[in-house]
Order: sequence, then structure tokens, then C-alpha cells
Amino acid sequence: MASFERIVQLISRYADWIARAGVVAMMLLAAGNILLRIFGHPIAGTFDYISFMGATLVAFALAYCAVNRGHIQVELLMDRLPGRVQGIIGILTGILGAGIFILVTWRSMVYANNMRVAGETTMTALLPYYPYIYAIAFGSALLCLVVLVDLMKSMARAVKG
Repeated sequence: MASFERIVQLISRYADWIARAGVVAMMLLAAGNILLRIFGHPIAGTFDYISFMGATLVAFALAYCAVNRGHIQVELLMDRLPGRVQGIIGILTGILGAGIFILVTWRSMVYANNMRVAGETTMTALLPYYPYIYAIAFGSALLCLVVLVDLMKSMARAVKG
């Protein structure tokens, strides 16, 4: 299990680095568009590019945030409970979280495939929607793996007591 956890953490870290680089690219694109707009030559489709990049980058950063416990948790109550109870609550929330993100991944894949088949593109930049939706599905799947690692830890905590 330790090697699976390390692999998930490594992939999550790389996805987060991609998200960080994307944030810089979004900033440069927005600033460049503003500067070029002053001279009467804005970058066509900037809104489309930034919108797609933002959605994709959030999906790529979620898993690493979960690895580092960056999400809000109610630890005030949880820390006072016995280890076995913490494990059981972790199992319940892990199953629920994994189930939700399995559904998000699955439906994102279906939706991306439908968009690919339909040939849907944005109006201004004519960007196809489906690659970004596949990227969101990838980020959701990666988050699901992080949740599954936490679920396995909670199971061990529940058994151990």
C-alpha cells in the first residue's frame, strides 16, 4: 500500500505543478490581452482560454490539496473521538467521497465523449470542449485515488483501534 500511496502522491504533485504553471500562463495571457487591447489588438478568445484553463487547473490541483490535507475538516470534534470511531467515520466519508468522485469522473468522460462526437467548439476561439472535460475527468479520478488511499488508512485505523 505504501508504494501505491507514493505513486498517487507523485502523480498528484506533478498535476499540481501543471496547475501552477497554468496559473502563471493565465496571468500572462490576461495581462498580455490588457496590454494589447490598449494598442487596439486584443487577443481573440482570451475569455475562452482563461475559462477552460481555470476549470482544468482547479481539477488538477484538487488531488494535491487533498494529499496535503488542505481541505477544510472538522478536527475539533474528530480529535476527541477514539481511534476506532475516527476510523469508522473515515470509512464512511471515504466511501461517500470516492463514490461522488467516481460518478464525477464517469459522467465527465461520458460528457467529453459526447462533446467530441458532436464536434462542439467555443464561439470565439473555436476551441473544442472535450479535451478540457477529459482533463477535468483526469483530475477527478486522481482525487478519487487520493480518497481511496485515505479510505484504506481509515480501515486500518478502525481495525487497529
